[in-house]
Amino acid sequence: MIDIANLMAVSIPPADPKEWLPNAEAGVDYLQSQLRNDETILYALLQCTLVHGVLADRAKVTPPDHADLLHAMLMPDSTWSISHVSGGGAPDRVYLAPPHDHTGSDALDDAESLVARRSFSAVDKGKTRTEVSQRLVHALGLYWLDEESAFCRLDEHGDIEPVLRVIDVEPYTGQSSEILVTIKARDLARYMVVTNTVLVQKFDFTRFIPGSFTMWAQPGEYRERGADLFYNVTSQPGASYANGILISRPGLTFADLVREHRRRWNDEDKQYATFKAYDWKHQRIAEISCAPTALASYFEPESPLPFQITPAFFRPGVLQRYKADPEKYRLEHRSVYSRAGWSLKTYDINEAGQVHTYLHYLGDLPYHEQLYWQAFNEWPKASISKRAYQTDIQGQWTDIPDPLIELVAEVRKLDEAKPEWWQPRGEDLRATAHYPITTSPDEWGNAILILDQMLVEGFASKGIRARLDNLSHPYEKEWGSLKLIQELMIAQGFAASDATEAMEPLRQLHFLRSKIKGHAAEAQRQQLIKEARTKNGSLKEHFEQLAFDCQKAFEKACSSLSRA
Repeated sequence: MIDIANLMAVSIPPADPKEWLPNAEAGVDYLQSQLRNDETILYALLQCTLVHGVLADRAKVTPPDHADLLHAMLMPDSTWSISHVSGGGAPDRVYLAPPHDHTGSDALDDAESLVARRSFSAVDKGKTRTEVSQRLVHALGLYWLDEESAFCRLDEHGDIEPVLRVIDVEPYTGQSSEILVTIKARDLARYMVVTNTVLVQKFDFTRFIPGSFTMWAQPGEYRERGADLFYNVTSQPGASYANGILISRPGLTFADLVREHRRRWNDEDKQYATFKAYDWKHQRIAEISCAPTALASYFEPESPLPFQITPAFFRPGVLQRYKADPEKYRLEHRSVYSRAGWSLKTYDINEAGQVHTYLHYLGDLPYHEQLYWQAFNEWPKASISKRAYQTDIQGQWTDIPDPLIELVAEVRKLDEAKPEWWQPRGEDLRATAHYPITTSPDEWGNAILILDQMLVEGFASKGIRARLDNLSHPYEKEWGSLKLIQELMIAQGFAASDATEAMEPLRQLHFLRSKIKGHAAEAQRQQLIKEARTKNGSLKEHFEQLAFDCQKAFEKACSSLSRA
């Protein structure tokens, strides 16, 4: 990261600036030290500092012509424009002019602009706009995020990674027009390699106290620190400056990039973890690598290696990370997707409550994700689920009902149809509807909360009242949606007892949600948890039964509302 504190130290006068003022060359020291950093300054405008970087054709600055480059004028408000040239007896010419077509330096004419400062004259009332090269941003696959004040990407873990930052330094300087733009050095190096360019930074560190400075007492002294760092410097009591050029060349070569892409394409450096698994091909349990070379296809029965679809088993908590972070992960019916780009094609849960999947699919995961699964790995306590056997081994459609999947599908249809008695729930909520799989009361409570939000809260009382009005059936204004649906059933000919019984599962769901995730006393909450375990054997089984009952009730409610 850029050392902003030290940048401020060379750019902002301290409380006692007596020794600071004559030492502008300290700014050059700072800029040179940043060559070892993992972040590079593209543009910096602070009280006593200006750094402006552009990309120049490598051939034009190899070797660099110091005198030519020191004459360069790089203006931050230089942008693309449609220019018109006339006179001199030649025909008029209208052409697209690049930002730096007349810099005063042959080497930098037509250099690639990276940062531009623009103002919408007489319209902008706030800060000067800072724009960056779209070619650079697109090539690196970056996207602007306001909350990061940066162009970002996703790293290998699916976390947001700021790459090109636009840093407002007003909190440091008190000046609204001052800004710092940086980029990760390796990303800039990759871009320079493929565009055959180098970064040329024009810098100016000028120190004086406004109002007390009159003129420079002597001309600047020319200095070099190697072929790629050269500048003019002068120092006198109360003032100094150092301005010049720093050229940064990529530490990568084209061959390096080719090798890097080949390794990634061929998974040459990929590592593979070992898992406790049931090798059903050889009727044994063993620790087996998930590497492709350690497994055989189902169509290679003569191979001594275990099958690719050898199952490994895990404690149920392995799925919690994905359920807890729906922004990064999408946990579907029997698969997991990460926004980092990887996926686990299939998993299921057996009768012993173990999550299981196959070694072949574990091998598709990044190594760090394999290690996460490995931490939950355990020996099998039961076989794979009946559903997994039907779909994965026999290649058949499963005949095992899944009420939660069917409820999600029904809610999706209602969201798309938008009847007046339904408030759309949205994809984000539907995607978080999952069975609890651990013994955690919190997981069970969250599952109940989401199920209630998806079903009960979806009913719009206003639309239900309109149906009762059409049937001239009386109701109380304070009645909730479930009571109104119950009355609608009665108005349609249901016996009162049948209507009450039909809505009871949804009423029980809403009651549990209000007590388990609401403000019920802890003693009552614990009693409800105890009752759920006692009646059903576990919180997981309680929720499965509740979902099954709610599916029937929801179907009856929707059928009644659709008929009215």
